[in-house]
Amino acid sequence: MLTAVLLAVAAFAATNVDNLFVLLACFADARGAARAVVIGQYIGSMALVAFAAVIAALMIHIPRAYVGLIGVMPILIGVGKALELFRRNGASMHGAADGVSPLSRTDGRVGAARTRSIVWMVATVAIANGSDNLAVYVPLFAARPLAEDIVVGLVFVVMVGIWCALANWLVSHRLIGRPIRRYAPLVLPWVLILIGFSVMLGNGTLSAFGL
Repeated sequence: MLTAVLLAVAAFAATNVDNLFVLLACFADARGAARAVVIGQYIGSMALVAFAAVIAALMIHIPRAYVGLIGVMPILIGVGKALELFRRNGASMHGAADGVSPLSRTDGRVGAARTRSIVWMVATVAIANGSDNLAVYVPLFAARPLAEDIVVGLVFVVMVGIWCALANWLVSHRLIGRPIRRYAPLVLPWVLILIGFSVMLGNGTLSAFGL
């Protein structure tokens, strides 16, 4: 059982190093909606774990080219975030009519919509960036008995929380948090677009569809 725990920790850490940097940008961009980032990360990560467990149980072989189509989602999100940045910069240069940026309003409906948007974005990116995770998780689940698979799943739940706590701590840090909060939202759109293309290239999606 201890071996299963250690393997699960190693597998999660090895496949989520890049996702830690994405979480940094997401926490910095969320501007006070850290809970939404955590919820989105849990939804995306647990979806990957569940999918890997199902594949391992049923031994379904999905062509990598089709798995790579998931990369379209972070590209679309990245483009949307880039357009949002351009609009925000334009609004800050010309000034809002009432002196308040639309993004800073605290209306309940706007806040709820923004929270749902952040949850959806983080979950989608976590899933789209998880093709490598599946390559590790599936054999990890397939090679172990059910009891150890449950332990592995619980370890993943704990590790997602640790990953979120680490990223949030770095963003909130007194010294290094300020530059992260300032520059990470500017980098986030391009990181998402890069992730999308890397997912498709890594799975041979572009070549498979003649692109």
